[in-house]
Amino acid sequence: MFRFSNVYGRYDADLERMERVIPLFARRIARGEPIVIFGREKVLDFTYYEDAVNGIMRGIDALTSRRVTNQTINLAYGQGGSLVDVVNVLADSLGKPAKVSYEPARAGEVMRYVADISKARELLGYEPKTPLPTGLAKAVAWQKSAGIL
Repeated sequence: MFRFSNVYGRYDADLERMERVIPLFARRIARGEPIVIFGREKVLDFTYYEDAVNGIMRGIDALTSRRVTNQTINLAYGQGGSLVDVVNVLADSLGKPAKVSYEPARAGEVMRYVADISKARELLGYEPKTPLPTGLAKAVAWQKSAGIL
């Protein structure tokens, strides 16, 4: 079983069906709309879709060859990024300023999550390749080319 952490990138822009932070922030910045970040110090683990797909393919190979069975494996980048960083990189990628305000974190929200990907590295040879700034720039480029932004 795989556990994913905030997978984003190509095709992740269906805000009418599912509201996700990266496409939501990108759209709001592109339109000059305000963004509210609840918990300025919040850090999450964001995973570019190509890294997640690579992990899945490695997992399928490990399962079919019976090298790995009955495991739960985190597929993530393995490093945290703040929502403040996300907004700043998106704004740079879009060439537009972000209108951001900050509010206290909401009760019950996770304030810090960075996945432990050591099992994925050990069992699958998984090594994510796309740091958050690179992945966000690619996501914005795709959204622009698809006419979403």
